Amino acid sequence: MAVAMASAAGEAPERWSARAVALVALCFAINMADGVDVTILSFIAPRLQAEWGLGPAAMGQLFSAGLIGMAAGGVGIAPLADRIGRRRVILVALALMTGGMLLSGLARGWADLFAVRLVVGAGIGTVLAAMAALAAEVAPHRHRHLAVGLVQAGYPFAAVFTGLLVAVLLPLHGWRALLTGAGLLSLVLVPAAIVLLPRGGGAVQRGGRVTALFAGDLRARTLALWLAVFAGLMVLYFVVSWIPRLAIAAGLSETNGIYAGALYNLGAFAGTSLMSVAALRLPLGRLVPAMLLGAAAALMLFGTVHWPVGPTLLLAFAIGVLLQGGYNGLWPMAAAAYPEHVRATGVGWSIGIGRGGAVIGPWLGGMLMAAHVSLPVLFGAFCIPLLTCAAGAWFIEKRAPTGNS
Repeated sequence: MAVAMASAAGEAPERWSARAVALVALCFAINMADGVDVTILSFIAPRLQAEWGLGPAAMGQLFSAGLIGMAAGGVGIAPLADRIGRRRVILVALALMTGGMLLSGLARGWADLFAVRLVVGAGIGTVLAAMAALAAEVAPHRHRHLAVGLVQAGYPFAAVFTGLLVAVLLPLHGWRALLTGAGLLSLVLVPAAIVLLPRGGGAVQRGGRVTALFAGDLRARTLALWLAVFAGLMVLYFVVSWIPRLAIAAGLSETNGIYAGALYNLGAFAGTSLMSVAALRLPLGRLVPAMLLGAAAALMLFGTVHWPVGPTLLLAFAIGVLLQGGYNGLWPMAAAAYPEHVRATGVGWSIGIGRGGAVIGPWLGGMLMAAHVSLPVLFGAFCIPLLTCAAGAWFIEKRAPTGNS
């Protein structure tokens, strides 16, 4: 109850409590479930296309359904956490995720699956914003960045083992059982959320309106954050979507290209964890741009130098560390940039705006590859939004208040 009371009063606790640790662990686990729910579709896609006779365009629309749902959840539902409290909104988001994934296993055709992927995405977009706000509020002020960053690490951690499990289980049980299993994973977390989530605090009646994000000094922070997450997700989703093919274009075999994708996700988890710990000693306004600049250099090396297999795979891991670790540093910055009464609204709208970049990035990469541009030109083009993201992160930290709750 001490955590809930501190949040209700708008004051960060002075030290970690057992309940705060449990809440951050719960948020990490929920974000892992998010990672499973999002990435599992890409791993079962070949089987799904073969069984239903879906072309690339139809499959691409299924992928987009999740992104559309995330945007809707981020801008439409997540801001309610600033009005009715974190607990209610997180439980609603978990219900959407769980119900959507369980129904996915029962889908009879493309239209059914598209509809439930919208629902799953809405739950994920909602819970990402509410969890970031909650983690920032229950952690001691000096560990706020660590708490929010560790929550973000759940997603890439899940992406690593989801592919490995699908590779083993898909031939044995089929894609429907795997989607149902992902839904059960979310369902298991519901009782823990009911017990652990604070019942009091967090319901500030004047919050939850997007216009509040442009009041006074918040305007500059909001615009910089939106620009940073949009540009960052352009690059992130381009790399995530195309890295196996890009690795093959860089000289690897098909099998090693798949390994490159797995190592990228492993690097993403390592980088997000590293960023979270480093944030205890280094200001994120310097750490995040430095990691993103390192990611730009790594991308250019990946695209311009012909490496042997070992160094190429190591470089894919390094890109995951620097790119995903640097980008995920935006979320603790976002949580710190807003006062409590608009925190979930600010993060939620950032998630929604960022999904636009997530859609454009893979599409633009595909268009450039279809035009047969060289790898240096391709990667150079995506270094531009990456540098934009770095500049936005620097500006956010520069304009962020000190000691906001």
